[in-house]
Amino acid sequence: MNKAETARSLGLPKDVVFGMPVINITGDMQVVVQNFKSIVSYETTEVRLTTKKGCVGIKGKCLEIEYLDDDQIQIKGIICIVEYENHNRQK
Repeated sequence: MNKAETARSLGLPKDVVFGMPVINITGDMQVVVQNFKSIVSYETTEVRLTTKKGCVGIKGKCLEIEYLDDDQIQIKGIICIVEYENHNRQK
């Protein structure tokens, strides 16, 4: 049984089993990224993060980190673009 089948049979969320990033966007005011690893760059117009599975780029105006802990970050400001690039995705 592979990880996906095990997670499904146990009713576990995929983000927990696979360490997938969870990205929640609230309108154009806030982005919360769970399961992130590190901050690559932090400016008022762009925040770049790495996750176990790829990178997240947040572009906008007046961006600032509102909350940060070991695996979750909350960015507030005027959100214009949220990009996700999965480095581990097989084609």
